[in-house]
Amino acid sequence: MRKHLKKAFYVISSLLLGSYVHASEQLSITWLENDSGPFYIEKNETTPHAGLCNEITDLLITALPHIKHTKVTIPQKRANKYLDEGHMACYACMIHREQKTHRVTYSIPTTVYPPFTVLSNSEQAEKIYKAHGNPVSLISLLTDAHFMYGQNDARKFGNPLDNIAKNIKLYDYAALSSTGSQASYALLTQLEHGYIDYTIDYPFVADYYNKKYQQDIKKLAIGDPEQHVVLGAIGCSTSAPNNYAQRVLVDINNALKNTVLPSEKYQQNQRAWLEESFPDFLNYYQRFILAPLKSPAIDGLELE
Repeated sequence: MRKHLKKAFYVISSLLLGSYVHASEQLSITWLENDSGPFYIEKNETTPHAGLCNEITDLLITALPHIKHTKVTIPQKRANKYLDEGHMACYACMIHREQKTHRVTYSIPTTVYPPFTVLSNSEQAEKIYKAHGNPVSLISLLTDAHFMYGQNDARKFGNPLDNIAKNIKLYDYAALSSTGSQASYALLTQLEHGYIDYTIDYPFVADYYNKKYQQDIKKLAIGDPEQHVVLGAIGCSTSAPNNYAQRVLVDINNALKNTVLPSEKYQQNQRAWLEESFPDFLNYYQRFILAPLKSPAIDGLELE
């Protein structure tokens, strides 16, 4: 009897010790960043506002002192590989999806971006309007071999546009640029010099490029298919061990809801970059970001 009691004591002690060690492990986040403006820009005398993604990352680091934080600057394609490999990492500026993917599990929505637009140079913009309407019929343009489409090779736009690209086999003939240092700048420089005729991106990316480099990239509205605002989110590696994404996103979502998203500092940062091309930003932010925070059903995690 004593032998059995002693064995049971060791089993229970091992279980309790294992639970204690697991509970006491400090969570960590490697924040994956790149150097592509206006998403990632460090504050300095010429840019008093941090980039769209720098600001939310820094606010979360402050709001989550019990988590160990590290920042790593790498190209987008390598960041995708890092997430796919299951590292304990998160990326602050992703397009929100309702369901997690094999790559990332998403936070609650963090911001709202204006609809995607066609970006082109002055000469080709007029030709595109003439051939494909104003606003532009996107499928008509994408299937027109007279115009060369360019894109960073790791760029994604969310399901509607990604599905169009897949269905028409866009990447079989598009000019794909490597997502190395300053990927957006490299692509828009190709556009400005006529190496490609157009690309697709947010209008505020053109605003940033035009101001910084005194250029005149044109923003062409897309009418078919109709474009909608885009919700942003934080994504953390789905394949990281020990349900990492679910665990860390509980803390991230709480900090977002209670501290970051309602803060005037964060909203001012977003407005500084978005309002020029998106004058209704605050109305959309109230509707899609702040109003849902009052709903107890929001948790930001879609478990399968």
